[in-house]
Amino acid sequence: MIHRERPRIVTLVASPPAGTVRAAEPFIDAVLQVLADKRAAHNLVIRVSSVRDIDLALSRIFADSRQDQIRLQIIGHQLAGGLALAATWIPDHEVQARAFRFPYLVLDTNPAALGLLSKHAGKIAELMLVGCNIGAASTFGHAINGRTLTYTLAELLHCTVLGADDVVAPDELDDDGWYAPGAHRRAPKGWRWIEDAPPSWIDRTQRRRAKAA
Repeated sequence: MIHRERPRIVTLVASPPAGTVRAAEPFIDAVLQVLADKRAAHNLVIRVSSVRDIDLALSRIFADSRQDQIRLQIIGHQLAGGLALAATWIPDHEVQARAFRFPYLVLDTNPAALGLLSKHAGKIAELMLVGCNIGAASTFGHAINGRTLTYTLAELLHCTVLGADDVVAPDELDDDGWYAPGAHRRAPKGWRWIEDAPPSWIDRTQRRRAKAA
């Protein structure tokens, strides 16, 4: 963990399951090195293996009543409509049996997993999902695409949710450690981002205000 008191940005980086001998993972290792080198003053970096770990990390941060809203980014690998956390280190033949059960080693649209995060609604200003094609409109042969994931999280957390619909790279982190590929656009292949559609909770709030007026 890279500790920052009352951070403006919180970066959660995928980590192997507890008790697992840590195998090298080039993308994750490179991300951690880049974040360490930047020494961003207001970026709190935490390793997480599961959705339960995300819940615990956020609960500790928001236990400080002085803590403002944060910008949150979660860095892992794309896996069938979800963001793989510790699932990255699980053998392929064990993923279905282990990754989608408590403590949930993949962040996806599973209602049971999302229920762990619901208490943090309204405390996050922006959520960035960093993983190759994690926000893509294509399903890549699976039932759920990235648009489904970003929209679901936007509805749950009441914030803007963004995710990459192309490959990602560690050198796209800006000086604050935030993933900002637009600042490093390459030719001929640029970077494209998918933002959630306007969440219905915003629409309903606006309608209520209009009626009240």
